[in-house]
Parts: sequence; structure tokens; C-alpha cells
Amino acid sequence: MKIDDELRLEPLEPPHAGSLFELVDQDRDRLGRWLPWVARTLTAEDSLAFIEDSKRRRDLDSGGDGSGDWAIVVDAGRSARTVGVIGLHDSSPANRRIAIGYWVSGDHTGNGYITRAARAVTVRCIEAGFHRVEIRARTDNARSRAVAERLGFEFEGVMRAAEWIGETPFDHAVFARIATP
Repeated sequence: MKIDDELRLEPLEPPHAGSLFELVDQDRDRLGRWLPWVARTLTAEDSLAFIEDSKRRRDLDSGGDGSGDWAIVVDAGRSARTVGVIGLHDSSPANRRIAIGYWVSGDHTGNGYITRAARAVTVRCIEAGFHRVEIRARTDNARSRAVAERLGFEFEGVMRAAEWIGETPFDHAVFARIATP
């Protein structure tokens, strides 16, 4: 999916495994502070397993729910590089609800990549018939919460102890955008 002249999303596929692992490994301390799966991503094979699961979830013909993950790719003229991932999670087509999750490497924060990707994915979800699109962010993650706010998602409340990193529970702020008829 082309977002603009600089940014596009690519469905995660096995060839992304090496570059995806490198992004995580090079930014392990920062990402690991926010994301529980970082501690379990120790090799490129772990990234490949994540990608295979993402492909399975995307494949409606094989029982997937249409969710999944996409590489956020910056195309700067002759070179293209993956800078992060955006994914669809907690899909409930029967209830017309889905959630967006995202991360970007520390070297690429502050460029608007997540905001632009999340805006495009939100529009696509609503066009696909989802009525409710959620973003959940740790209550202490001001940058992630700001993405939801910039996109006009409404803060609905806090899910206490919604996620664990190691032995520590963290609360999530829940934001939602409702499609208007």
C-alpha cells in the first residue's frame, strides 16, 4: 500500500526476516522497554516465525481473520528500507472491531512515519467495513498516545494490568475511532 511519495506498507514476508530482526536487535533496549515480545526475539528465525504467524492471520482462505502485520518502508530514491512495523490485532469481524499496533526503530522516530501509516491503515479498516478501530498504548508511552490523539481517536479509559513485560504489569490507555455513517 502506497501511503505517499516516501512511505509504503508491505505485507511481511519471509525475505523481511533478516532486516526486521536487525531493527529489533539494534534497538533492543528501547523497544524492550515498551514491547513484551522483544525479549523473545533472539534470532532472525524468531522474526521469521513472527512473519509466518502474520501471514497465517492475513490469509482468510485458510482460516485467518484478516489481521496481520506490514513492514513500514521508506523509499528514498534509489534505496528502500524497513523502519518499523504496523499490524492489525484483536480482529472481530462479527463485531466490526479491530486494533492497530505499531513500532518504529529509534533512528526513525519523529519523522511522522507511524502517524502516516496509522492514518492510512485506519482509513483502510473503515473502508473494509470495520466500525470501531482501536489503538491501545501504555499509559506512560506519551509518543504512542500522541499518535492516537493526532489521528482523532477518542480516549476511552484505562485497562489496568493489560500487558506484562517480565514480571511487571502495565496499564493501557484505550483510544477508539468510530466510523460515522
